Amino acid sequence: MERKRSSITLLLALFMLVSITALYGQNIDKKVYDADKYFQIRNYKEALSLYLEAIEAGVQDPMVYYRTAVSYQNMFEIDDQIKAIPYFEKAIASGMDQLPARVYFDLAEAYHKNEQIEKALEYYGKYKGTLKGDQGEIERVDRALEVANNALAMMSSPKAIEIMNFGSVINSQYTEYNPVVSADESVMAFTALRPNTGKTRSSDKFIEEVYISYNSSGNWSQPKPIKIASSYNVGTAGISADGHKMLIFIGGAGGAGDLYTIDKSGDDWSTPVTMGNKVNTRSYVETTASITPDGKTLYFASNRPGGYGGLDIYKSVKGENGEWGEPVNIGPEVNTKYNEDAPFIHPDQWTLFFTSDGHNTIGGRDIFVTRLFNNKWTTPENMGYPINTTANDNYFTLTADGRKGYFSSDRKGGQGGQDIYSINMPEEEANIPLTMIKGKILNGETNEPLPTTIYVVDVESGKKLDFVYQPDPKTGNYLIILPPAKNYDMIIESEGFLPYTLNINIPGQTYFYELYQKIYLKTIKQFEVVVGQEVEVKNAFYDTHEDAVTDIRKTHEATLVKSDSIDMYDLMNDLIEAEDQAGIDYLVSLINMKNPIEDVSFDEAEAVEAATRVYYYDESDESKFEQKEVNGKTIFSLPTMYVTEEAEKQKMRKKERSTNYDPALLKDVVKVYFDVAKSELQPTYHDKLNEILATLKKYPELGVQISGYASAEGDEKFNRELSNKRAIAVLDYINHKGVVRRRIIAKGYGATKAESSNKEESRRVEIQIVDLNEHGREVK
Repeated sequence: MERKRSSITLLLALFMLVSITALYGQNIDKKVYDADKYFQIRNYKEALSLYLEAIEAGVQDPMVYYRTAVSYQNMFEIDDQIKAIPYFEKAIASGMDQLPARVYFDLAEAYHKNEQIEKALEYYGKYKGTLKGDQGEIERVDRALEVANNALAMMSSPKAIEIMNFGSVINSQYTEYNPVVSADESVMAFTALRPNTGKTRSSDKFIEEVYISYNSSGNWSQPKPIKIASSYNVGTAGISADGHKMLIFIGGAGGAGDLYTIDKSGDDWSTPVTMGNKVNTRSYVETTASITPDGKTLYFASNRPGGYGGLDIYKSVKGENGEWGEPVNIGPEVNTKYNEDAPFIHPDQWTLFFTSDGHNTIGGRDIFVTRLFNNKWTTPENMGYPINTTANDNYFTLTADGRKGYFSSDRKGGQGGQDIYSINMPEEEANIPLTMIKGKILNGETNEPLPTTIYVVDVESGKKLDFVYQPDPKTGNYLIILPPAKNYDMIIESEGFLPYTLNINIPGQTYFYELYQKIYLKTIKQFEVVVGQEVEVKNAFYDTHEDAVTDIRKTHEATLVKSDSIDMYDLMNDLIEAEDQAGIDYLVSLINMKNPIEDVSFDEAEAVEAATRVYYYDESDESKFEQKEVNGKTIFSLPTMYVTEEAEKQKMRKKERSTNYDPALLKDVVKVYFDVAKSELQPTYHDKLNEILATLKKYPELGVQISGYASAEGDEKFNRELSNKRAIAVLDYINHKGVVRRRIIAKGYGATKAESSNKEESRRVEIQIVDLNEHGREVK
């Protein structure tokens, strides 16, 4: 009886085990079934989660492995995509006969992204071996083999370049791409994808916006979005060298999109303005653009008909009417049947960087460079590994001095999506012989910026640079980039002043050269009447010798190590652990190094070239206007000021100045008196004034100071005007006798107390001979 009871218990236990196993199996089958449903509608995220649970539960089905791998392959992040590799491998090992042949190609692609190039080549080859007469697929795998072989060759000889991620100040778990940077690295804008909060376009999961960050002593500020009114996505397309004009992309309906410009004024940006119907098309897309520093030539990418395939790069030249001309495809040397995008024309105007998934790419999109020689573009050169990787590397921009590059990439190890990276270019590639002029134009009396327009003309060729430089109206700042060994005229129109011209001699250097410039403008008044203007120019030269300029990189690095973006203690500890004494010494030198960019002083005589030019409108030889033809219009400018020559002359005059006159001449004061409420000069004073005129004729370095006074009695305004009229009467007498206003210093004191009880003393004008050099007047 006991044996029978035990048998029944065992049978019940076995039944329950079978039932539980069956239920468990049904549950697993249900997971696989649900995963397959998600997979079929391409919801790879939900499918992946269920497939992984099934595999964890013991499922070893080749198709489950395969679909798990494909789900990983369709994830957003490359770090997730390469997780497909072991699942592809298990799928092949457990049942190749149940899988599509393209599993070999999929696995090869995963190996390729993971930079396991030899494995990638092996499986691309296996896939090609399965193809029978499918010419299109054969061409596809042949291209993949070509790209993998490119990667193998370039990755075996990597460039000695450090790739630096911008870190969490700029990058996030989302996507940041297409950084556009001003020539002096003071401003960077980029496109960012951010989750949609529903406040704008409620149907989009993510929105694209333009963010901007400013560089202060190597510290990039927290990026902020630029408010651009648009119901579509907005992204960066390019930026002018001075950072005052930005080119942006605004996406239209149906996948189309156009290029627009916005202009900076202080911290604000203007409403977008279209680049015109020759640049933009109705049904196609114009994605990115770059403009030369002279503002005359535009390079942009478009998929419009008539190209070589996909996106091509086009060139458009601005006409004299200010509108962009008919675009021209820059040709098959650059454009291929694949996509060429993100053109960046360097300020040297003959080096073009762009992004392509054609040419000899090593995987995904790569960055290429081509140069213009004899009006023809050279064969594009891959920038090499590790600038380019087997991921997508794109949107490259290079600083004017050629030493620092910025780009975006979705390579392994990023913070999410695409991140923004920077590199220090190799020394042999980094030295570009341009001159960057950074300047500021200010009212010399108020120290406030002046609304200004600057034209630049090549003096030797007479060729105008066709670009009107507009300093920032709120700061007065401007930035101009010029090639070496040239002589330029800067024709400047500042509000409230007559046009004037500064000559700038650019040295024939073989290195990058920085010139800092301040211009101060003052009106010259004689008794409230404007009779001329003063132009003061100060040029501060940074690293004017070649051996010093080669240390610009060290300067930038010094700025970097002082910023919050690098943990100095961790860096020093790493060097100490590595026993890298040379690295320790170099780091210490950087910490102790001053940054000359931030320490530019316009008061240090050794570093500054300073000159002042005073223009008096009554001097016929000086006020004769020079006629300048610029941008299709004629500008009448005051005589050209040759800054370098003037500065040297003025410096030498101070050293060599000697006096030939009797100093006693400066002590005499001639007083001229007037009748009550009158301003007519009495003839009785002509003889005294003629004596002064004779002295001035004999000694060119002397001038005359005229001071007008009036009685303190009565109306203040009337008395001030009366004192001016009396002084002008004396001034006119002297001026009409041939003494130019340059030699006359005028002062009006208005109402004053009499020096004695004699009220006549208040109604006087004093005339005194002065040394013009002591009053900052240039002696001709």
